[in-house]
Order: sequence, then structure tokens, then C-alpha cells
Amino acid sequence: MSALTQPRALPCTAPELISISTALADLLDRETFALTAMKVKEATALKDEKARLTRRYRAHLEELRAGRAVLPPQASLARGELTAVATRLANAAVDNERALRAGRAAVERVVAAIAEAMTSNQRRLSAYAPPRHAPARPRPLAGIAVDRRL
Repeated sequence: MSALTQPRALPCTAPELISISTALADLLDRETFALTAMKVKEATALKDEKARLTRRYRAHLEELRAGRAVLPPQASLARGELTAVATRLANAAVDNERALRAGRAAVERVVAAIAEAMTSNQRRLSAYAPPRHAPARPRPLAGIAVDRRL
């Protein structure tokens, strides 16, 4: 297939990038809030939407890097809005990563505590078991007395 016949996506525009960045920052804020509130099911429910928005955001950034899209001029209002939303997205990503790391560390501590409780419980239960000594050796017989008076 030649380059002319390949379907080509339209290059991204500043309003599209602002919209996607804002949506992704909002989603990261919601996920961070859910994680800090220990609402794991809510945070997990956002996973698919987060992946979808991240793919779209990454595709727009690739368009910019490849030179197929151009940012608005430095003095324009869209450029300032794009800078503000990019800063917000970066801060939201840092906060989200911090919350994810804290959540993961908490889960690891809980799992370690459960494992420790299980092993200490096994040690405690085995302490109440009868001792495991070697079977007693028969003593040598020195002499036998038999009473035949019956």
C-alpha cells in the first residue's frame, strides 16, 4: 500500500489536545482520590477509560513530535491554555503515581502481615503437639521372678 492510499488521521489540533489533557487530568484526580480513600473498586473501574485516554494523548504527542501537527504561536491564548493544562496533567500524574505506590506498599504490608500471622500460628500450634522424641529403647532384663503359688 502506497503512502497516498493509506488512511491518514487528521493532525491533532490544540483544542483537541487541551480537551484530552483535561479529561485525562480529571480522570487521574478521580483515581487518586479513590486510591487515597481506599476505594479500590472505584479506582479499578477507571482503568479502561484511563488506558483509552492515555493512548489518545500519546497519539497526539507523537503527531507533534513527528511534525505532522504544530502548536499554536507562543503569544496565543491557546498556547497559554495548553501550557496550563499540561502543567495540571503533569501534577495529576505525579500525585497519581504517588497514590499508586502507597497503595501497592499497603497491599504488600497486608500480605506480609498475613503470611507472618500464618507462620506464627503454625509455630504456636506445633508447640502444643506432643513432643517428637525417639521411641524408648527396651531396657535390658537383669532377672525375672515368677510366682507360681496360684
